[in-house]
Amino acid sequence: MSIVLDAGPVISLATNNLLWLIEALQQHAKTSFSIVSSVKREIVDRPLATKKFKFEALQVERLIEQGILQVITTPEIKSKALQLLDLANNVFWAHRSPIQIVQLGEMESVAAAVDLGSNRVVVDERITRSLLESPAQLHRLMEQRLHTQLHVDTGRLDEFHMHTRHVELIRSAELVTIAYEQGLLNQFLVKVPQPQKTLLESVLWAVKLSGCSISEQEINELLTLELQR
Repeated sequence: MSIVLDAGPVISLATNNLLWLIEALQQHAKTSFSIVSSVKREIVDRPLATKKFKFEALQVERLIEQGILQVITTPEIKSKALQLLDLANNVFWAHRSPIQIVQLGEMESVAAAVDLGSNRVVVDERITRSLLESPAQLHRLMEQRLHTQLHVDTGRLDEFHMHTRHVELIRSAELVTIAYEQGLLNQFLVKVPQPQKTLLESVLWAVKLSGCSISEQEINELLTLELQR
């Protein structure tokens, strides 16, 4: 299995001391992980030129240098990403103006999955996920946020979905849950009440508080499901 990582999940794992899971999942689940070059610039190159998040950047760079995390530099991906970006940012309109809802980096990660045929992308951002999976729900959300009625360009939305119809989005929450299922987090089981629940709950809340778009209800549902396995 091949998975493309967006910037947000990598940052979340790094800041929560969970970046080692990428290597562990690669070995135990036979999974390869990749990032696009623009994500590398965001999470490695720029932080290394500053003081903030410099240590986290070093951790990511180590994975790259060891070949655990691949960097995708295919020129065609940028062109595909620009096409997806243009479509996505012209789906919703207000007062005859398009509403920009996604960034180029996110679309490059999606484009990379399409180009490589991996079709799996780890994205924590809610809007990108909703655009691919539930555009009607995103329509309602955007109207609530902007306090105005939005027009939907169904032609562009259909074309966007035609290009991305095989893409499967997962979040860092699902990634750490897979690691939990594989027993990769068992080293953190300690003598506390309900140790299994406490462990999974702790990592799910850690990634949520670092930007993963998962609700408290979803966390509780995951806990119930996993503890019944």
